[in-house]
Amino acid sequence: EITANKVTSSDNWAANKDNDVKYPTCKAVWTYLQECGDIERTANRVSTITADTMDDKYPSSKAVCDLLNSSMPLKMDMDKFVRLETGGRSFYIAKYETTHEEVGVVTGSPSNLYYFQDIHIPASVRWYDAVQYCLYLTLESDDVTAAVKDRIRQYYISRATSYSYYDNDAIAKTTAYNDVAAGSSYAGCYRLPTSEEWEYACRGGTTTKYIWGDDWSETEMDKYGWYYNNSSGQPHMVGSKKPNAYGLYDVLGNVWEWCSTKNPNPQYYYERVVRGGAYNNSGSNKNAFFASTYIDYSSPNDSSARSDIGFRLARTI
Repeated sequence: EITANKVTSSDNWAANKDNDVKYPTCKAVWTYLQECGDIERTANRVSTITADTMDDKYPSSKAVCDLLNSSMPLKMDMDKFVRLETGGRSFYIAKYETTHEEVGVVTGSPSNLYYFQDIHIPASVRWYDAVQYCLYLTLESDDVTAAVKDRIRQYYISRATSYSYYDNDAIAKTTAYNDVAAGSSYAGCYRLPTSEEWEYACRGGTTTKYIWGDDWSETEMDKYGWYYNNSSGQPHMVGSKKPNAYGLYDVLGNVWEWCSTKNPNPQYYYERVVRGGAYNNSGSNKNAFFASTYIDYSSPNDSSARSDIGFRLARTI
């Protein structure tokens, strides 16, 4: 705006609108829009600006406003999250598994504690409840734009812990939010990580079978996670073992972690991926602690709430 070669009025818009040397000021753009009073009423405008917006489809004022608002910086507590990038996409992921205490702030009670009475251990919740918890955090965040909140509010289910696995409306809404949050560019959406994001985060930059090397080691496993040999048959306070190279705790053991990803086998459409192994996996079940491609599809479906399945937050940037 301080250079001399700008167009200051709409009078010579036609001559200079495509000129890379002379660009219009904000005032000139505003004046031009005012003079074209029907510009918002034509059919070839887009309501959302995306990478594939074509030259013959121009954005509405609301789309421009939404785009500008989407650049609002996320106010992240970097003592609790790390920023990673994989597949050309950046995201935040929590350093710790979500606890009973954190879920209790939202639901009014510290989730399902079973017979483990420590609010600082990982929360044991159904996949649906984990997704609705993420949605609630998004709606309550003051660094998420009103436009994003307006788009996702329709998916929120009040007191998600009370709805039945057989409530088709609640299932549809929760699944829709999961798909939107995991696959969109809606900045600020809390969500479950995809299975690919989870594995990238778990590996911490390693390429070996386990995060410490290619050979199984009870000594190494004891450093990173709670499992059958050291857990005394119960989950433990989050963050009490050694973190991986990215600063993430309990990526192995303690509890399995829900992901947003669905079982690709249509026969098991209701199942969601869990990763990382749990406190009740023995050393003989080494597959549970693979840092590579092991995914448990075998038992937990969307409605399961078990003491050995929890979750870790991710957030869209």
